[in-house]
Amino acid sequence: MDKAKAYISPKNSKAILTVGLNYINHKGGIGGVIETYSKFFFPFKFISTYRPQKRKIFIYPYFILAIFKLFWKLICDKDIRVVHIHGAAKGSLIRKYCVFWISKKIFSKKVIYHSHGSELEKFYLNSNKIIKRWMNKFFNQTDLIICLSNKWLNFFYSTFGVDNVKVLENIVERKEVSNKNLKILANNPIKFLFLGAIGKRKGIFDLLDTIRDNKIDLVGKLKLYIGGDGQIEKLLNYINYEELKDIIEFVGWVTGKQKEDLFAECDIYILPSYNEGLPLSILEAMSYKMPIISTPVGGTPEIVEDGQNGILIEPGNKNEILNALNFFIQKPGTIALFGNKSYNMVEPYYSDFVIPKLNSFYNELLK
Repeated sequence: MDKAKAYISPKNSKAILTVGLNYINHKGGIGGVIETYSKFFFPFKFISTYRPQKRKIFIYPYFILAIFKLFWKLICDKDIRVVHIHGAAKGSLIRKYCVFWISKKIFSKKVIYHSHGSELEKFYLNSNKIIKRWMNKFFNQTDLIICLSNKWLNFFYSTFGVDNVKVLENIVERKEVSNKNLKILANNPIKFLFLGAIGKRKGIFDLLDTIRDNKIDLVGKLKLYIGGDGQIEKLLNYINYEELKDIIEFVGWVTGKQKEDLFAECDIYILPSYNEGLPLSILEAMSYKMPIISTPVGGTPEIVEDGQNGILIEPGNKNEILNALNFFIQKPGTIALFGNKSYNMVEPYYSDFVIPKLNSFYNELLK
């Protein structure tokens, strides 16, 4: 498809107001998706309702200011007809309901709720009846719900009985990459890469435990690069205390060329998460011809086929993590094979497929 055709039409761009987390200097996830979208709107109308803060108390004045901006924008900009809200779960869902209510009930705008929440199902199941009724009402009053995979489509259908939900794949930018140059010699370890929040949900400490418990067997065969933010002090203390510096390297939060270089230089991407929507980092890794080790949560099984372009393991199962690591260590020839399949499978997630699909959603709401 001609890249020039992959954009949101100027007519639709003027009619859409996007609301979500601040995407300037973002740290992945929703921010990365919104940043990519911003390149295909002319103009891109946007209001940020959330920015990560060192002290949570500052979240509230930031959101209150965003509400004032929302009122001002909807009063002054008569071209806006649809408010496209990007949200997650818990506090994000509550904040976005305020945006929904103002946009729809006060200004009579159509509203899209774009669900990125990896823990939305867990949040719903653990909520009381009042919260569940509120969520049901919220989603049924929304003009369109966008979710990231068929798994989440079924969740919205079966849980809330909605018929206004559609799948829009997470978006990743196309990369021109060469085949992985494999170093099969014994003194060349296989390079594994983890990028994401440092904490329990992404399963990073399960991976570290596995490497610690099998350190003698893995030294010289494996090198793990970790990038991300979150519980960094806990991570560094763990690596130092367990004497894992020889096989694990923390590279901090990575963006731009540093991130691109890691994807290009590493062999396998690993994300042993407990919850996911549709991981953008996995799609990015696939665009760099990387095999994937991950878990069958959220929409991950729709992009990672066990034994084809990666290996799926159960969350928290350290034996399965070890088996997956050893599979590629013992069969390095499969890395290029699996990586090429990843590269082919990620095709529908490129902008020249996703953006026209999003534009068609807008066309339906604006006709």
